[in-house]
Amino acid sequence: MVKQFIINCKNNYEMSCLYQNYFVCLLCNKTITIKIKDMNYSQLSKLSVEELRNINKLVVDLIKQKRTIQSLEKKVGLQVGMTVRVNHPKLAGKELSVNKINRTKATLSVRSGACYIVPISLIEY
Repeated sequence: MVKQFIINCKNNYEMSCLYQNYFVCLLCNKTITIKIKDMNYSQLSKLSVEELRNINKLVVDLIKQKRTIQSLEKKVGLQVGMTVRVNHPKLAGKELSVNKINRTKATLSVRSGACYIVPISLIEY
């Protein structure tokens, strides 16, 4: 099952994803709620290429938004000096200490002195 996003803007302008169920019109600056409808493959195959592109764009925007929120939540919980683990085969089973937190990555060190720059999304605490 795929969810279809039906977006209605009074002026028929392109919509931009604002939150999970809210979109904002880029030109008339009005916020609306989207309606979600279940669709199966045969119904999807009846849609035009342009409609499928719009649905794909909405889904990609929502995925990016959720990933951003997850990384921000994880980043807020990190502190310098914390002991963490990394979800990566190269550092499996090692406990690392947080040295520095950047915008998207953190510098971690092992007790033996080796330092690694790791994406925040891979850090588990």
